[in-house]
Amino acid sequence: MKRRMWLAGAALLFLLIPDVRTWAQESVIVKGEEEIYGTWVNADNRADVLHGQKVVVGPDAMRIFCIVSDLECGMEVSWDSTSKWTDSEGNVWYKTLGTSTGGLYLGARWQTLEKVSKSGMTWERAMNLLEMGRFNPAFYPRAMDPKGIYYRVLYRIEG
Repeated sequence: MKRRMWLAGAALLFLLIPDVRTWAQESVIVKGEEEIYGTWVNADNRADVLHGQKVVVGPDAMRIFCIVSDLECGMEVSWDSTSKWTDSEGNVWYKTLGTSTGGLYLGARWQTLEKVSKSGMTWERAMNLLEMGRFNPAFYPRAMDPKGIYYRVLYRIEG
């Protein structure tokens, strides 16, 4: 009898675990006129969708072009910001969640730390790919590391 009660309790706990995990999810910030919106380029970036040489950022999507001259994007990404702040130097920082919604790596997810310079002309990005596909506040990059595999820097060409 005790064993059956223990098994029933364990089964109930197992069923509740997915609900507990959803409590830890971060809330999303409503997008306004964001400093990150615009067209950004860097021909020195690797020519792949994770480091695109051109990125067009709008409120609904990020479109990543492998090569600056490409006419079609290599990947389209839905993105949400979970945190935004301005540092003492006037740079604007974001923590974002991204999901590939078109092109290569469809369904891939990542978390990023983004920095737009005070001048609004330089955008740095550090990214962590999420192999399990679950967002977790602990998985954001902690700093910008120019030597990091998923680091990139781009420059604004139009606002």
